[in-house]
Amino acid sequence: MSKEFRRRIGVFGGTFDPPHIGHTSAALSAMRKLELDSVLMVVANDPWQKTNQNLDLSDFDALTVSTPEDRFEMLKRAVDEHEDLTADDMEIVRGGRTYTIDTVSELNNRFPESELFLLIGSDVAKDFDSWRDPQEICRRVNVVVLTRPGTDRSEVGEDWDFSFLDIPAKDISAKEIRLRVSNGESLEGMVPYSVEEYILAAGLYRE
Repeated sequence: MSKEFRRRIGVFGGTFDPPHIGHTSAALSAMRKLELDSVLMVVANDPWQKTNQNLDLSDFDALTVSTPEDRFEMLKRAVDEHEDLTADDMEIVRGGRTYTIDTVSELNNRFPESELFLLIGSDVAKDFDSWRDPQEICRRVNVVVLTRPGTDRSEVGEDWDFSFLDIPAKDISAKEIRLRVSNGESLEGMVPYSVEEYILAAGLYRE
């Protein structure tokens, strides 16, 4: 059996609207601490928790998700300098609503002999009960909750046997970046220049 099929692979999903230095920093930190061979950064096609039509229409941030194609192109640029990080469009290719269990199942088939580590933030881990087939996700992959200094781990459901991994804090948010773009402010130190270049060329976050 070749090393190709015995790898330890991290899976870091997200909306990435836009991807920023906090995302890549977290992925690289997890890769080092968990001794992963690589991390797949998977772009959500239709992140149902952010585009759910039952959300209050006044929730502007929930209704302005950029196209999957734009988000994937930005992510490719964001990871370009990191050979062990890969932008993956499997959820875009699959189409429809994005559910982690479908992605996990597809990755199990793609890497049948590899050990998968699903990397999630403590903010989404709190709502793990609401995910589709959460028990099956835990059966198929190792779920690792990425925490920041000061995170209250007790807020994460005690019913789940998660592993926790502390990562350095980066005070950057996609929401703040979108606001800066709309105000015509610089994104220096928040996203790679190639990502900022794409945002401006594509006219994203202007409305």
